[in-house]
Amino acid sequence: MSDSHIIPEFLYKDLYNKNHRMMEINGLKKKGWKPLQKGVRDKLLCADCESLLNQEYEIPFQKQWLMPESIAQNTTHTAVYDYPTFKLFHLSILFRASVSSLPAFQEVNLGMVHEERIRKMILSKDPGLNWEYPIQALAVINGYGKVEKRVITSPISRRFQNHIAYGQIYGGAMWWIMVSSHRNDRFCKEGLQLSGQITMPAIPWNEIGVIQDASKMVKRAPLK
Repeated sequence: MSDSHIIPEFLYKDLYNKNHRMMEINGLKKKGWKPLQKGVRDKLLCADCESLLNQEYEIPFQKQWLMPESIAQNTTHTAVYDYPTFKLFHLSILFRASVSSLPAFQEVNLGMVHEERIRKMILSKDPGLNWEYPIQALAVINGYGKVEKRVITSPISRRFQNHIAYGQIYGGAMWWIMVSSHRNDRFCKEGLQLSGQITMPAIPWNEIGVIQDASKMVKRAPLK
């Protein structure tokens, strides 16, 4: 098994400082955070699977994922991407989070049925229809109206009209993926379309619960 990145390393590049270090906020010990030199990894995949994810999904996503520098609050950003590679890139991250044993991904539990279904979709390069594991996104902006790419969070789970959805921030957006065997038309309508089009409302980062929680963790960290 390889040391597999759950979140591909290229998404961490905006987080590093000049010494190629970043912080993991955990609310523990003196600072409430610890320095990291690389993105979080776990022993998950064989070399062939690593190569498939990199060549088929990570490289294509990296090439097509372009966000504007700024987005005004209360507006949206609409773009069109390659539906199969774009969707399967995000599903591959969700799958890795589910099978990982690391504490940072403990909220993701797809269960055997969905894990196996998504695994087969990834291997067969089949993204399914847009109502199958639909994806929504929010553009994360900071206090200056800039798209904030310096944040990667652990995934969280929430209920949406009796369906489970998993949310995680990376690449300047908060991504939500609904995991259900039944379609939810409202979620699908507001998410990634078969055409590859997706509309992302802009949301200030201080209004996102998971970022508020991280800030509170640091404030609660022991002084000594």
